[in-house]
Amino acid sequence: MKKSFFSPLRMILATMLFIATSLGNLHAAYKGECWVVSNGDTIYKLYPNGKADPNGVTFPDVSQAQAAEVNPKDGIVWIAVSAANTVFRYNPDSGEFKPISNINRPHAVAVNPTDGTVWIGGLDVVKKISADGSQVLATISNVYEPEVAVNTTDGSCWVTDSRGKITRYAANGTVAAVSPVTLTEPKYVAVDSKTGNAWVADSQANILVKLNPSGQELLRITDIELPTSLRINIKDSSLWMVSNSSSLVKLTADGRKMEIPEVGVAILAISVDKDGGVWVADQLGSTFTGEVSKFSASGQKLFANAVPMPSYVSVGQ
Repeated sequence: MKKSFFSPLRMILATMLFIATSLGNLHAAYKGECWVVSNGDTIYKLYPNGKADPNGVTFPDVSQAQAAEVNPKDGIVWIAVSAANTVFRYNPDSGEFKPISNINRPHAVAVNPTDGTVWIGGLDVVKKISADGSQVLATISNVYEPEVAVNTTDGSCWVTDSRGKITRYAANGTVAAVSPVTLTEPKYVAVDSKTGNAWVADSQANILVKLNPSGQELLRITDIELPTSLRINIKDSSLWMVSNSSSLVKLTADGRKMEIPEVGVAILAISVDKDGGVWVADQLGSTFTGEVSKFSASGQKLFANAVPMPSYVSVGQ
């Protein structure tokens, strides 16, 4: 039987392609970096030790970024840019910005690392987008200024309507539960993917409620001033938040409180990493020009890094 001259060459090329693909995937892998929205038009990457990548990434021809959430499975960053009515799927490895348009004033992002899908909250709509950004998988209408939080276990998404309604939607976008709890202006939501329970904050009324997956109220907290930016620590199901734009508060699963007072000047957002560390975006900071700091799960300040006017932080869990 005559041997093909090209067979060894094909094997070599296939091997080289496999190695290149593997190295590319390794390079793109998420390694615990914190992504920061700065000045509304730039994102910076901070490494887990707090050191900053000196090369900020500027959004293409737009500003007013409201949120940037990273998928810890693949390192893709989803950026909601309100002024452009667009969400960008940013690949740090290739530098590609893929726009997903026709979302009215997007401001909220929730990534499900289990399948890579992302839920986007706009002014009057919520859309679920496929992992590659090519398809709208579900659309939820008749909402106003919704916030979103995805349960990575079952793919369901909690959606708040600032007019008072709180709803849990199944992964396919159908209604799974409507909470009988009505708040005046629910603005923040976080879900514990281990239990399916959700926390919702009405900041103006200083109210926090904990709901079970059916929407029934389990707990109500009323002694935290202006609670914002709710984040779950997946290690112990505790809840972290900002209070009065200057302090951090940790609630255990049963509602016991630990407060770290006056850790910032104008804290706009926090994010909790897989080890329970809390990253804090302070728009002013100690220098009044802006900084991102990190605290341990026990509340100890670990470091701070100067970042111009940070408004949002995201670390994967």
